[in-house]
Amino acid sequence: MMNRALPPAGGPDPKILMIKLGAVGDLVMASAFFEGVRQNFPRSRVALLVSNRILHTVKENPHIDQFILADTDAIYKSGWLSRLREVFRLITLLRKQKFDQVFVLHWAWPFNLMAFLCRIPVRVGFGRNREGLLLTHRVRTPKERNNREAYLDLLRAVGKPVRYRKSHYYLSARENRFLDTFVEEHRIGAEEVVIALAPGGGRNIKQTMLTRLWPVENFIELIGRFVMDGSYRIVLIAGPDDGAVIQPILERYRQCIDTRALSFGEKASILRRCRLLVGNDSAPIHIAMAMGVPTYSLWGPTNPKRYGDPLPSHTRLFKEIECSPCYSDGEFPECNDNRCLKAITVNEVWQVLQAELPREIPRPAASENSVSVREFPADIISVPRAVPGNPSRPIA
Repeated sequence: MMNRALPPAGGPDPKILMIKLGAVGDLVMASAFFEGVRQNFPRSRVALLVSNRILHTVKENPHIDQFILADTDAIYKSGWLSRLREVFRLITLLRKQKFDQVFVLHWAWPFNLMAFLCRIPVRVGFGRNREGLLLTHRVRTPKERNNREAYLDLLRAVGKPVRYRKSHYYLSARENRFLDTFVEEHRIGAEEVVIALAPGGGRNIKQTMLTRLWPVENFIELIGRFVMDGSYRIVLIAGPDDGAVIQPILERYRQCIDTRALSFGEKASILRRCRLLVGNDSAPIHIAMAMGVPTYSLWGPTNPKRYGDPLPSHTRLFKEIECSPCYSDGEFPECNDNRCLKAITVNEVWQVLQAELPREIPRPAASENSVSVREFPADIISVPRAVPGNPSRPIA
């Protein structure tokens, strides 16, 4: 539900701030919104306030002109004094930018307060409960509304017609070329079908949520099915913190390719060679969906209707029990037994995958996501962009 749209400040081309610190999967889910902002405000200067830890997720996005970096270690992991110091630093920095309009892509009220204190005339965000009192445009979404549509609702609140088509993950030129290097290094033959598994996750800058993980024993059994069934190469899409789940897999199946040392962009690049991905509710499933890879995601504590991609290339595997989904308003209840995920059996997953496993060989797709590599200074990152209709004059 939305309040009545008000006319935007700053004339037809307002200077726009978007606030979305993270996490990685959330920024991928918000990518359609970033695209919608650019399409509806083609001549505006568009900036994103984002975590300094996950800038890599959006740094190649061609729809964003400027990145303003928040120290999320100070905000989420430090004491109250460091937190206040960082918040006031950001408010001072943002005031100097003199934005006309802000889109707050967080539900929590402190971000609405920040937008108000930055003296931005038009403030568009979510009005959960009474948390939207400081906004000029409040959007109230049902709990089961998909986040991708909820973000687009912010544009609808200011009278902009948008429709969700897909999410995006943009590669640099180097990342785009990395696929060829990876295929050559691991001697992946043209006849081999590459399967991606994402057995890790459950961690971000704010929380550790290991109840979101399907048991590693199930992933090991699933790999065994692939090994017995044919000429498959298994790629483990994982991060540096996923050792507890990756090591048992590698001890049993050494032939699996470990990607923990690769960047998110490099992993996104190699996903283009994968026939499909099976994974937990974590960043890799969102990146895979953005790269157009058929994705099979495993859900328990979190709501697949809200966080899973609604496109038909995404299959959400979920067993509804009396207490799931239990994640609500950024909080998980205490739980020592994620029965919801354990209820999804290897046999059930294997049966669902059969429709996606013909012996045809996937070909690397031509990337629409390749743009130039950029260098980044400390707090504000500006990206020159030609003004539509006058490509010789960049936006400085």
